[in-house]
Amino acid sequence: MSRADFDRFVQRKQEEKAQSDSFDPKQQLADWLERLDALYTEIGNFLTPYIDAGKARTEFRPIQMNEEFSGPYEARQMLLSIGTSTIIFKPIGTMLIGSKGRVDVQGPRGSARLGLINRTVTHARQLIQVRVSLPGDRPHAPEPSSEKIEWEWKIITPAPEMKFIEFNEDNFFDMLLSVADA
Repeated sequence: MSRADFDRFVQRKQEEKAQSDSFDPKQQLADWLERLDALYTEIGNFLTPYIDAGKARTEFRPIQMNEEFSGPYEARQMLLSIGTSTIIFKPIGTMLIGSKGRVDVQGPRGSARLGLINRTVTHARQLIQVRVSLPGDRPHAPEPSSEKIEWEWKIITPAPEMKFIEFNEDNFFDMLLSVADA
């Protein structure tokens, strides 16, 4: 191992320490709950004509959640009623691999998932790096990214392909139809 390798090691460990020192569980939880409320607001905006016409209704119910980093806390799930169908938007949590949060959408005919995903990521395979080394090769640590992640809600398609689709009005209604009227 050369001095340059050791210098990179020390730098990487310092950056890891700075990241762990800057992690604030209370702030992480507050950010998650704020983003969840913003999602519900956006969904409400998409549904406004139907709600105003009395053709759809939303209701919120508290649910108890418990995550390793924060312990127990309360979040809200949203229930969307359209005629005899009810669609539940159930928060799953934050601090998930590859995302900053997930909401499962459960309807009478199926389910879907929404995730807080890096804006630039469109496929799950972009979140995984595979490195191959031969015996005797020195392991190389991945270079830390200096890119500031912009989190946004996306629709997650089922495995194995797992694509992350833009969360917009048209895609939202397509998703609703898939879980309510498949």
